[in-house]
Amino acid sequence: MTSNKTKYLRLHILLLMLLLTTIGAKAQTPDSLATYIAAAIRNNPTVISGYNAYKAQVMNACGAGSLNDPTIQVGVFPKSMQHVNGKQIATFTIMQMFPWFGTLKAGRENMEYKAESAYQKFRADGIALAYDVQKQWYAMLATQEKIKAVKGKIGLLEDIKKLALLTYKTQDRMRNAKMSDQLRLEAEEQNLQEQVESFEAKLALQRQQFNIVMHRDADAPLVVPDTIVLREMPTVSWNDIEAQDPLLQKSVADGKAFEAQERLATNMGKPTFSVGLQYMLNGKVINPKMESMNGMDMVMPMVTVSVPIYRRKINMSKEAAKFNKISTDYTYQSREDALKSEYLGIEQRAEDVKRKVALYDKEVGILDHTLSLMNTEYATGSTTLTDILETNRQYIDYALKKAEAYADYNTIVAEYEKMASRYDYATRAENPRK
Repeated sequence: MTSNKTKYLRLHILLLMLLLTTIGAKAQTPDSLATYIAAAIRNNPTVISGYNAYKAQVMNACGAGSLNDPTIQVGVFPKSMQHVNGKQIATFTIMQMFPWFGTLKAGRENMEYKAESAYQKFRADGIALAYDVQKQWYAMLATQEKIKAVKGKIGLLEDIKKLALLTYKTQDRMRNAKMSDQLRLEAEEQNLQEQVESFEAKLALQRQQFNIVMHRDADAPLVVPDTIVLREMPTVSWNDIEAQDPLLQKSVADGKAFEAQERLATNMGKPTFSVGLQYMLNGKVINPKMESMNGMDMVMPMVTVSVPIYRRKINMSKEAAKFNKISTDYTYQSREDALKSEYLGIEQRAEDVKRKVALYDKEVGILDHTLSLMNTEYATGSTTLTDILETNRQYIDYALKKAEAYADYNTIVAEYEKMASRYDYATRAENPRK
């Protein structure tokens, strides 16, 4: 098990490093949301920090489960100790300590599960970042749509101004009315122009913030599509979401790490064994009792066993591991409840927003057609400027709501993808065929 786990962890690092290189190559395509997501995951300090924390835990896991180094003791007598058959000059002792059976395995598993927990944290950071990138992306597109909607109706007012000016010049009896229309149109146009400038300033800030998420220059160029379109809602089962959620998997790994920690504490409270040899260097003496053993060096096998009497520290470590395990169990349940509630509610939220999208699409279409008719009717005097301005305001209001609804719906899709761990580049590295 040690060998397989260690190989798995090492392979995981190599695959992730390969993935980061692959993402860097893909980043040459500038007009893809997926490309920007990959760039953010590759460059974002939070994700990089989590990745390096994971690698550090892997290194710790690879070194865990090994025996302690053997000890060597050397004793030299400045004045030889006299014996009946020689004199003792020095002693050399080498000892190897062996913990209780299963202690090394428990320690290794504890570190391996900690590495798994760090890996799931790294996954969670990347998936959350992908969602944030998408959310900002659709907010930018919505602002663009608002700018286009307002600018389009400024153009309509310009056409009506020309028409009013023409009527002012050709119809003497309407001159006073048309002149006031000119002034009202200019005031309305100034108001709409102020809206455009406000939206453009907001868009500039959004573009800067989007670049900062990717940890690059705030004013770096971005390639953004001209329109926002509704995305298709994916279909994912609850079992798949539960199995792939990184925070659930992190709680599982933490729980197993604490179980291994409890076993480790239990084994640490049991005897340890040390096995070794002692070599005694002896010199010759005059008139030994046994001539054949005069100055003979001696080798003595040695065994020591610890006596674990003081139990308080061990018992407290076991209790701490148990409480931590209980804590992770409740953390898992809390996350599962929150995830299930979000899963059950996301479809209803999407349907609500989709109904609004359909409503705003119809309203914008109707009002746009109405404004075209009113433009013609204004030339014949059958429609007043007041009606046109009111309808124009209604159109802009619904157009802005439509842009917001499109962004909200696509953000809900991104939220659903986050739940399904779609933009999980760490898992893709683990399973390259995905």
